[in-house]
Amino acid sequence: MARRRDHGHAGLTRPLGRRSFLRAAAVGTVSASALGAVLDACTRSSGTATSGGGSEPIASGLPIERDATLRVYEWKDYLASSVLDAFTRRHADANVRIHVESFQRIDEAIARLAQPEAAFDVFFPTIDVLPGLIAAGTLRPLNHDYLSNVRNLWSWFNGAARPSYDPGLGYTVPYTVYSSGVGWRDDLVAPADAPDERDPFAILWDARYHGRLGVYDEYLEGLSLALLREGVADLKVATDDQLARAADALDEAVRVAGLRFTLDGAEEGLPEGEFVAHQSWSGDVLTAPRYAEEDHPGSGARVARQLRYRAPSAPGLVVGCDLTAICARGRNPVLAHAFLNHLLDFDTAMDNFAWNGYQPPLTGVTADAFADPSFRWHAAVPPNLRNAIISEDAFAGGQMLVGFGPSEQARWLDQWNRVVPGT
Repeated sequence: MARRRDHGHAGLTRPLGRRSFLRAAAVGTVSASALGAVLDACTRSSGTATSGGGSEPIASGLPIERDATLRVYEWKDYLASSVLDAFTRRHADANVRIHVESFQRIDEAIARLAQPEAAFDVFFPTIDVLPGLIAAGTLRPLNHDYLSNVRNLWSWFNGAARPSYDPGLGYTVPYTVYSSGVGWRDDLVAPADAPDERDPFAILWDARYHGRLGVYDEYLEGLSLALLREGVADLKVATDDQLARAADALDEAVRVAGLRFTLDGAEEGLPEGEFVAHQSWSGDVLTAPRYAEEDHPGSGARVARQLRYRAPSAPGLVVGCDLTAICARGRNPVLAHAFLNHLLDFDTAMDNFAWNGYQPPLTGVTADAFADPSFRWHAAVPPNLRNAIISEDAFAGGQMLVGFGPSEQARWLDQWNRVVPGT
């Protein structure tokens, strides 16, 4: 099953998972100043910060460490157990084991990595904290001689100066990709009201579905959606006036259509029928039937048939990417490289996708592939959700909501707090 997240309702104690945390952190659960302080501590503990990090790549041609325990530090419920088991079987001749520890907040994770005993081998950073981790020497530069499966990645990740957040994949490899759009229930939304390519988010302002419409409780995602409706395509250069109009538009949706702000309304609220439409990351809408099956056995297939997804076309398409990296103080750097290579193996990545719903950016993972009954993972994506599989061209033409400095964040948060006070 996919990773669990806090439902945001009183009385429930489900853990706050990776994406719910990102939304909560972005609206104030983890302040930028607190995160900066942790990164500063990392830098002090690792010596003088340099743009190239604090370690060198390992030499080529080294054997895998024998009788070793690979220490993986992951977001909670992030990797399928079958993927971990397959890795130990693949390297059974070296008698390797895997020990997994989990975190729920990125500041918590960075603080843990700074501790002397935290000799993890593999870590899953976010793009926003990557520069600080590199400067602090927390991550080990990659030796691509051990990463033959990098060739399976989309060419976008291997082009000149690509990706912009980590040119040449010097410190990270991508784990999953996703787009941002809207998910809805086909059985609960009238055909005439269904999201279309021209204005996929219009339904979130529709008073006919009052109180059953949702947006992620995350300031970049929420305001971006409204900016796109206002005709602002280049989100990172939005002016104060444009941000103010976007906030006004969201406030109107709250007043007119009872728009709600949630952590997991897409992946859990849509299957439950609590929402008829909700802003959604593509992976969340693909995960939703699996949550339905877990909560109500036998309902997964029915929910899968009822769900729909639509994302804007470029340049208004918002995309994202999760990362995997190797820690500089890990004791098993060759084994760590082997694990990253394992995650980039096509079969391994697809087995993980079938579990967590988030797409690996590998050549051959296409909507057409899932339409082929002979494709081993054909059943993982229902026909009505194949458009949630993002193509390489669409991803390349989209924009990531990363790289916002403190002043930009402050401008966005000022407007967001007008709409969602107290966050």
